[in-house]
Amino acid sequence: MRTLLCSLAVALAAVPALAQQSAAPASTPQTPVVKSTVDEVVLDFVAHDKKGKPVTDLTPADLAVFDNGARQQFTSFRLVQGAEAISQGGSVTKLDPLRQLRLVTLAFESIDEVDQRKIARTAALDLIHGEQGANVFYSVVVINTRLMVLQQFTSDKDALEKAIGKATGALSAEHLLADSDRIKTDLKRYLNNASVNTGDQTQTVTQATQTAGQPMPAGAGAGAAAVQARLAMVMLNMLHMDAAIANMDARGSLTALQSLVQGLQTMPGRKSVLYFTTGLASSPDLDLLTKNLTSMANRANVTFYSVDVRGVMTGSLNADAADQLRAAASAGSGLNATSGVAANDQRRVVTTEDMKASDNAQSSAFANVQLPIRDLAEATGGFLIGDSNDLRTPLHHVNEEIASYYELTYNPHIENYDGAFRRLKVETERKNVVLLARNGYFALPPEARAEGLQAFEVPLLKAISEAQAAHDVEFRSTAFLEKPGAADRDLSILLEVPLHGLQAKPNAAQNGFDVHFSLGALVKDAKGEVVAPRLTRDRSFHVTAEQLKLGNFVEKLPLSLAPGDYSLETVVLDRESGKVGVERSKFAIEPNAKGVGISSLASVRSYTPDAKHLDPNEPFQFQGGLITPTLNNSVARAPNSNLRLFFVVYKDPAIAAKPTVEIEFLQNGKSLTKVPMPLPDADAQGRIPYVMTIPAAAIPPGTYEVRAAAHQGDTQAVSQTDVKIEAN
Repeated sequence: MRTLLCSLAVALAAVPALAQQSAAPASTPQTPVVKSTVDEVVLDFVAHDKKGKPVTDLTPADLAVFDNGARQQFTSFRLVQGAEAISQGGSVTKLDPLRQLRLVTLAFESIDEVDQRKIARTAALDLIHGEQGANVFYSVVVINTRLMVLQQFTSDKDALEKAIGKATGALSAEHLLADSDRIKTDLKRYLNNASVNTGDQTQTVTQATQTAGQPMPAGAGAGAAAVQARLAMVMLNMLHMDAAIANMDARGSLTALQSLVQGLQTMPGRKSVLYFTTGLASSPDLDLLTKNLTSMANRANVTFYSVDVRGVMTGSLNADAADQLRAAASAGSGLNATSGVAANDQRRVVTTEDMKASDNAQSSAFANVQLPIRDLAEATGGFLIGDSNDLRTPLHHVNEEIASYYELTYNPHIENYDGAFRRLKVETERKNVVLLARNGYFALPPEARAEGLQAFEVPLLKAISEAQAAHDVEFRSTAFLEKPGAADRDLSILLEVPLHGLQAKPNAAQNGFDVHFSLGALVKDAKGEVVAPRLTRDRSFHVTAEQLKLGNFVEKLPLSLAPGDYSLETVVLDRESGKVGVERSKFAIEPNAKGVGISSLASVRSYTPDAKHLDPNEPFQFQGGLITPTLNNSVARAPNSNLRLFFVVYKDPAIAAKPTVEIEFLQNGKSLTKVPMPLPDADAQGRIPYVMTIPAAAIPPGTYEVRAAAHQGDTQAVSQTDVKIEAN
């Protein structure tokens, strides 16, 4: 980190203070979600005998379905096999082209051990080369710092083999990300050049649509192009949260799996996800996130099959409990020494490691990391595959279940969609018959589910729909421009929540407190239309008394936007007290000129060096470490207190000259000083992250505008922010 030249402090020495003022933002009303009293549950399940062979002669009389304990009356019942559906009376109906498809997603966690990668690779290849049902299409994705696609849905086994090889190889996240971005670009180009009317099956598909390189589904007839375009859209929808994984732990994995389910829900029929992993270190704090995932999967007819790639387990699956407790104690002991914050700076940020420490402590009794992935599979009608180095037999059963399953419907007659979790149970009196069915769902109105809403999102959107701002929960929010681009700009919506403003629940067992809150953001254009997907998160974790008093939680919600004028609506809901905070503001994105670029300026709360699993595209990175920003631009004028501002300069590779930056302080529109500063070399992506550090004691109290002007050749890019130096 660099310090500005002494001339800057000298120039500021005689400047008086200036009060900071802010204008109240205008509000835009939002239509609230409408509830419906008509609903239908589609429940698919499989049946086999004690030896694992499929049972295909069940009738409604053999079954009993209970929804929240109440037995249900079926409105339809059939056996789905291949491209046909067989009713309880024995009549055969041809399925429409979309229902003929069997979509299977192979989702690979990042796996370090060579032997475990080999088990995952062998299992995936055995699956795709096994006996297949009709119209089975596979996709390959990886969860490694973010959700990435390596193969769009296809039946091309050569293409699948290559993608599986990459997913189970030792390739870096940066290498995989390049492949994923290329595939996403191809899919977008495909859809932009394909005009599809699925109602009458007429299509116009230009030669450019073939850039995705996928074969058309067999048996789809005249609707082949329409089906192909639908599959491309499904894959892009699956990746809509591909930049949302903030850290590589159970939270990040569950968030990525939710994204898969949300993308798949628009396709009819039974969908399957083969989840290759070494387990999930879950905890009671993640219970709601897990229930959200299973509820969404059950409503979308998505079945998980969890594949534990650790092979034969020779030791106790609970042997890690003591290690987790020791790790929690070790992490907790360092909470008072936040890297990058001065010793007398009483502000604290709740970091990823802090959250992991509380998770470790609470989940030491749940250290069997196989239990969460087993529960995920069984809750969605699948099963766990593991504890073996030869997985061919259970994978054969997976192929059987993909090819043939039962489907029934019923009306649960829900009068109050209160968002509560409703448990499902399917029973049979037939002897020697085993049923694999889903375990439940959240009671959300059909309109909410059609929008892909989760239970925690409904009250968030209801709060935003109110015309007035609310301030019962304190927080700050802003739009941070990360990277200029030729078309869209990469941004992060930043929300900072002081923990002392939340109602904490005492946790005597952990000698601390539990907090639980939800947050979200909507971005609208100048016409008041929502222009970006919903940006929402649900957070719960354990904190110490000191963290509760001094801590701040920082959330980053990524998106891309074209130049223009926008409004930002943000909301934070305290789940314990029911109190809510809503803020509205406006921001603009300027057209990008050619030449050098620069990000927004952000105050630095803390710096974590040598961050593990750092996303190559993480905007807040500096010299291999992670910057934690703060939206509090006030700094105390005290010894050992510093004003730190972070920004990124983007080099134009077409210009030979090296970029430089000039820092300027202004007050009342009057320039106080300009200090030119050299920059280090750019990284492989053309970025130059920079942290400017100024001792606060050298700056008189007052409010200032700080401008950073990047120069390269005859091009310039400028970013600015206001800062306040407070008297000690």
